[in-house]
Amino acid sequence: MERIINSLRVRLISVVLIILAALSPLLYLGVSAIVEAGYTERFVNSVRAYSRLAADELEALEPQDFDRQARALLDSVELSGLAVFAEITDGTQKIHSTIDANVPAGPMEDDFNFGDHGDHAYYISHTVKRPDRSVTLQLGFDEGPTLEQIRAARRQLLIAMGAFALTSLAVASWLSAVIARPMVRLQEAAKRVASGDVHAPLQMKSSIREIRELNLHLERMRRELVGANEQLTNEIRERQVSEEKRLALERRLLHRERIAAIGTLAGGVAHEFNNIMTPILLYSQLALDETPAHSPLAQDLTRVVAAAHRARGLVTRILTFSREMDSHQAALFSASAPVSEALALLRAIVPANIEIVFHEPAENIELCGDPSLVQQIVINLCTNAYQAMRGSGGTLGITLGLVDHPDSTQLKAGHYCMLQVSDTGHGIEPELLEHVFEPFFTTRDVGDGTGLGLSVVHGIVQSMGGEILVESRPGRGTTFRVYLPLAGAKAEDVAV
Repeated sequence: MERIINSLRVRLISVVLIILAALSPLLYLGVSAIVEAGYTERFVNSVRAYSRLAADELEALEPQDFDRQARALLDSVELSGLAVFAEITDGTQKIHSTIDANVPAGPMEDDFNFGDHGDHAYYISHTVKRPDRSVTLQLGFDEGPTLEQIRAARRQLLIAMGAFALTSLAVASWLSAVIARPMVRLQEAAKRVASGDVHAPLQMKSSIREIRELNLHLERMRRELVGANEQLTNEIRERQVSEEKRLALERRLLHRERIAAIGTLAGGVAHEFNNIMTPILLYSQLALDETPAHSPLAQDLTRVVAAAHRARGLVTRILTFSREMDSHQAALFSASAPVSEALALLRAIVPANIEIVFHEPAENIELCGDPSLVQQIVINLCTNAYQAMRGSGGTLGITLGLVDHPDSTQLKAGHYCMLQVSDTGHGIEPELLEHVFEPFFTTRDVGDGTGLGLSVVHGIVQSMGGEILVESRPGRGTTFRVYLPLAGAKAEDVAV
């Protein structure tokens, strides 16, 4: 037995050494890349934001005494300690700060990657449009402190990995002794069972939970061999039912999380867009106040302000939509209302070469549930539709109506609300239709889609007791039909 234990110890330590030798370089390179990317992103984001602020201040300078004010701005930039080089040029002359500047020896070019050119300087230039001419603000930022932080982090990583390797070897040596003895006994017991001696119970004492569980499973197998088949069959059946319930709950939870994430994303984008529109409105209004009332420039600025207000109205609608996504409370609502609101959002982003046609029902169709979920269905389906036509253009059709006998094998006959979304795009291949509702399945290029839109729609429709069907022919377009039970329909009367 001791020979087997020693052999197992040597093999376990050898496996640990091989794993460490194989994975340590990859782990070091991977973590180093993550650390470097983190420090780099923080540095680049901070200097780009700072240079953008400096460019905005330069744009706001008065034309009178521009050179003096520009030098003062450059002085403040270099005195901040962030920039090591600052210059303003309009192609004919250059303006430097009164402080000694580190002027590069060769032509200065923008860095698009941290650490380029080997000069430990990150250069950024901004073209600033002035009333009389355009000037270029050129700034250089010292990469040295960030590079030193990256080197220090790598040294700490090496120390941590060395400590981890030594600890792993020590733990492996200890585990080999603890695991080997009970494992050898279990091996001998398994051989007895295999040879036909199924009457001796398998009882193994160990402080390791996994070994105790293994002993329990082997004892269960022994009991099955002597006639405990029925007990194991019942356990398997119960486990399957429990697993199916767990998987169903997980799918519903994933769909809700994805819907909430999309709402949060919409709200975040709206907030960022609102931050962009604020300075546009501010500076446009300031310029309008300083411009003669009936001049052509005043009329142009008035149009800019009006367009900015329309954009802020769009932001308000997006924020309202994102807030509604967070409150999934059942209530009676008209099916036309969330569809119309969703189309109002979509008309702002759908390309001009795509015509949106909405066939609204004459009668009022009432549903019970969360109207924001219907908005989500319309937005996802219409987004897929217009993206299928954005190159060639076409017609995006939305139809809302009542049906008595839906084209479905999963729903019983009755009254349903039908939402149909169709396009005249490139269509979907027949072999791909059965996969369109699977999460993360997409036929678009990388970066054009996540493959979650239709799976989210499918989950919403199922949670509302309905069904979604799809028809498509390559080159002829695609049609989605969503059937939702009307308000007052019982769940047992809807789904088969």
